[in-house]
Amino acid sequence: MNRAIHKKQYECAESGIAEEISGMPEKRSTLESVTSLLERAGLDYVVGGSGMLLGLGLTDNVRDWDLMTDAPEAQVRKALAETKLIEESGPSELYGSGCKLRIEGTNPEVEIIIGFAIRADRKECRMPALTAGVRNGLRIASPEVWLAAYALMGRPEKANLLEHYLEQNGADRRAIIRILEEPLPAELAERLNRLPLVPGQK
Repeated sequence: MNRAIHKKQYECAESGIAEEISGMPEKRSTLESVTSLLERAGLDYVVGGSGMLLGLGLTDNVRDWDLMTDAPEAQVRKALAETKLIEESGPSELYGSGCKLRIEGTNPEVEIIIGFAIRADRKECRMPALTAGVRNGLRIASPEVWLAAYALMGRPEKANLLEHYLEQNGADRRAIIRILEEPLPAELAERLNRLPLVPGQK
């Protein structure tokens, strides 16, 4: 992707993206109606996909909310018992995730990905639900993990966007070490290894 485009998208974070996010009260309310139930049950989760990009200031809109968790499926279902859950998918040729649940009646849709995993070269690469902290009010997923996920899913534009962000801001050493434990394609592993670390990390 053109570097000028990357730069323009990144600069949004420094020029008032929080104001754009605050203009999404209904979408945020939909998300919070679900995350509050997970929090009440003591379950860890992170916001991935376009919600993570929103938190990083790399987009100003979301079409749906993707929540990641490594909690047991039975505990997630129990926590969300007052909602109507629809099982979207289980393992497939591309995805090795334990389960993906959609909550009916949410707009935008809220999906919970349990044990997110992607297949590469017939090997299963687990995408851990690591957090990069709270950004713009969202408990976002690790951009390092999602760089790998987007690359494995064949979505180069978003992978490149995150790569540029991490080149500018530094990657988290813990996240890089963890994702490199997975059987990633050599080219992707090398790409992650080339990222500069957050200042102060070695």
